[in-house]
Amino acid sequence: MKILYLHQYFATRNSHTATRSYEFAKKLIEKGHEVCMLTTDTFLTGDTPYKEEKNVKYYRIDGIEVIAVKNNYSNYMGLVKRGWSFFSYMQQAYKIGKKLTGIDIMFSTSTPLTIAIPTLRLQKKLKIPFVFEVRDLWPEAPKQMEAIKSDFILNRLSKLETKVYQQADHIISLSPGMTEGIIETGIDPKKITMVSNLSDLNLFDPKKDYANEQQVWLEKYQLENKFLLLHLGAMGEANGLDYLVEVAKLLKEKNREDIKIVIGGDGKSKPRLEAFCAEHELTNVVFLGHVPRSDVPMITGLANITMTCFKPLPILATNSPNKFFDSMAAGKPIIVNSNGWTKDIVENYGIGYYVDPEKPQDMADLLIELEDQQESLAALQPRIRQIAEEHYSAEKLASKVEKILVGSLERSKLS
Repeated sequence: MKILYLHQYFATRNSHTATRSYEFAKKLIEKGHEVCMLTTDTFLTGDTPYKEEKNVKYYRIDGIEVIAVKNNYSNYMGLVKRGWSFFSYMQQAYKIGKKLTGIDIMFSTSTPLTIAIPTLRLQKKLKIPFVFEVRDLWPEAPKQMEAIKSDFILNRLSKLETKVYQQADHIISLSPGMTEGIIETGIDPKKITMVSNLSDLNLFDPKKDYANEQQVWLEKYQLENKFLLLHLGAMGEANGLDYLVEVAKLLKEKNREDIKIVIGGDGKSKPRLEAFCAEHELTNVVFLGHVPRSDVPMITGLANITMTCFKPLPILATNSPNKFFDSMAAGKPIIVNSNGWTKDIVENYGIGYYVDPEKPQDMADLLIELEDQQESLAALQPRIRQIAEEHYSAEKLASKVEKILVGSLERSKLS
C-alpha cells in the first residue's frame, strides 16, 4: 500500500515539536507499506534534504519519502500571516500531489483544518480514498479562543469541516471529546475511531543513563536539590501559562524557593510571562526556550512531577496533548488543570492530580504538599510507564492506524 500522508507540520526528533506523524510513518514502513509525506519545511531545520528546488525540498528520512514545500510559520504570527501560511501550503500541496503516481490512499492530519482543501482536491484528482485525522476540533477551537471572530470565516470553516468529515472514508480522533464533537456534526459514530496521542517508549528509554548530562544541566540552571515542576511544549494562548506564573508568585510569597517551575518551549505568551516574572522578581521560574526533542527525556527525567496546562475553555478539555503522553513514557506523575479526559486518566489510574485552572492557590498548596512526598512520587514511575506501554505505545497505535487504512482501501476497491 502506497500512502500519501499530508501533514503541514511534520517533524522528526531533530526538531523541538511533536513527532506523531513521523512515528506512525516509520511504523507503517516497518509493516511493509510505502509512505510519501507531503509537508512544509517549517520543522525540518535539523534535517538535510537530498535535493532542493526553488520552492521544494526533498528528504529521505528513515525510509519516509518527504516532500517539503518552503513555508514560513511561527507561533508568534497573527491571523493574517497564519492564513497566508495555510493558503501557501494548500496551493503547493495540491500542485505537487496531483503529479504523484501509484498512490493507493491518502492520510491527512489536521490542524489546521485547511489541510482539508488539498485533501478534497487530491481525492478528486487522484481518485483515491482518504482517512482524515482530527487533532483539534476546528472551527470550534479558534471560535472559543476568540482567535477567529468573523462569522463569515467561521461559517465557511464549519462547512469545510462537515464536507471533509462526510467525504472521508474514515475519521480518526485523538480523544473521546473530539469523537463527540465530530458526532455532533452528524457523522455516524461507526465512521470514527479514536487513536490517542502516543507515548514514545523508544525515545524515553529507561535504560539510558543521562547522569552526566543531567548534572551539567542542573548546574547550568542552578536547580540542584530543588523540587522541580516541569511544563514542556507550546507556549501559546491556549496553554494558559499565566496560571503557572501566578502559582510561582504565591510560592514566592510563602518563601518556598525550594520549589522551582521549569517551563520549556516557545510561543506567543513567552514574552508576557517573562515580563511578569521580571516585574515580580520570580526567581523560582526557569524558562528554557526551545528544547530539542532529543533532550526531552533527559530533562523530563529530572522532574519530580510534570504539568499539562490549558486555559479553562470547554474545547480545550478535548485535547490530546503530547506532553501528557511524554510524561507517561518517562514514568512521571502529572498535574492537569483541564476538566476533560486527561483528568479522568490521572484520577482513574492514580498517576497524578487535577487542580482547578482558576484557583492557582490550590496548585501552590499541592506543590508544597508534594515536595514532602518525593519518594512516593518517584515510586509511581514503574506503574506509569507500564500504563504507557499497555495503552499508548507507538507500535499498538500505529497498528490501529494501519488497520483503518487497509480497511478503507479495501472498501474503495469494492465500491
